[in-house]
Amino acid sequence: MNRITDVTRQDIIDIIRDGIWISLEEPEFDRESGQVIDGYSVRMPIYGRLSEIDFLSRIYDLDNMPSTDNRFSNARGDIWQHTVNNDDWEDYWYFTDGRFQLSNGNDDTYILRFICEMLHPAVRDEKSPWRKYLDKFNEILEPDGYRLIPVKKISGREAYEAHEIDHVIISHSNETIYAGMKSLGEGSYAKVFRYTDEFYKRDFVLKRAKSDLNEKELARFKREYEQMQVLHSPYIVEVYSYNDERHEYIMELMDFTLEKYISINNSNITIQTRKNIIMQLLRAYGYLHSKSVFHRDISPKNVLLKQYDDVLVVKLSDFGLVKIADSDLTSENTEFKGSLNDPALKVEGFGNYELAHELYAITLLFAYILTGKSNWAKITEPVVKSFMEKGTNPDKTKRFQTLDELGDAIKRCIAALEQ
Repeated sequence: MNRITDVTRQDIIDIIRDGIWISLEEPEFDRESGQVIDGYSVRMPIYGRLSEIDFLSRIYDLDNMPSTDNRFSNARGDIWQHTVNNDDWEDYWYFTDGRFQLSNGNDDTYILRFICEMLHPAVRDEKSPWRKYLDKFNEILEPDGYRLIPVKKISGREAYEAHEIDHVIISHSNETIYAGMKSLGEGSYAKVFRYTDEFYKRDFVLKRAKSDLNEKELARFKREYEQMQVLHSPYIVEVYSYNDERHEYIMELMDFTLEKYISINNSNITIQTRKNIIMQLLRAYGYLHSKSVFHRDISPKNVLLKQYDDVLVVKLSDFGLVKIADSDLTSENTEFKGSLNDPALKVEGFGNYELAHELYAITLLFAYILTGKSNWAKITEPVVKSFMEKGTNPDKTKRFQTLDELGDAIKRCIAALEQ
């Protein structure tokens, strides 16, 4: 994935070609030139103790890379011809040679490997200002989410690799702040973090796409944000902004997943609290269905709760598998997902997901809320078992046909449990 912006990429190339300017804390007067000196330039040999070809061979398979000179079968041959034998290529030619993917690569791999190899103990000259280069590279990489960190020692000397770092860029007025984050977990497509915005004095959640996602998966990740943004309901988690360069978005922080809340508190949760959660979810799914939207990933992990002093608020999250009627948003060949989904979908195809499948999953979710049990065989309450049997009947014509019908049934079930 390409996290490095074109601006940062060019900054890196400029440093490699032109060196680093070191500003003095206090300008000095040079008597010989009669000028005031406010800084000086330092440069580091790019290839260190190696030849140009040997250095590039550490990053690229030159023997299998195609040649741009038809006299040679591979890149090693044409590089030698034009940089050693004829010496007719310009300096820093590899920055404009598309084979090396340094100036306009589709991902960050090669530019990061290039600078890491410059700093490698087998390459660098220890007398060179390599530490200043390390500091400067990290300074310009960190806003794009990378840092060069030591991963091992070779003969007592540190070797570096580029790693993604966990921070969020916060912009208020003309000020940009880099805030540290705490990991909350990860799923198939994204990592989830918590951070504090000191401007608002509030905690938020940042959801960041994983770096190995392909274009289709990144598009789905962004659609999740876009779908949540257009859904205006107190029962849908709020999202605030999307960063296209970093493939991440900010959302409100909730206290628990439903799964965690029940696992911690199940023995102490009253029937009234369980009823409150279910009633809010009925309104949440009712709102979605009124917009011709099916969630398709109904799970205790995708229901979030926030405990206020006087009320427990329930909201839906994770709209990555959402299906919209009369839309090409969903691929017909989307694979079967969702922890409570109807197993019939494995045969019918996930692209054929419809209301009957959504009500199947909601039935199991409500049974879980009422009992705290995810092993359906261990549910012994007759009214809950009867509710489940109808909602998950293999014959879809015998299931609940509408959300209202399911809602009436769960209310009767709760009333029986309250007695």
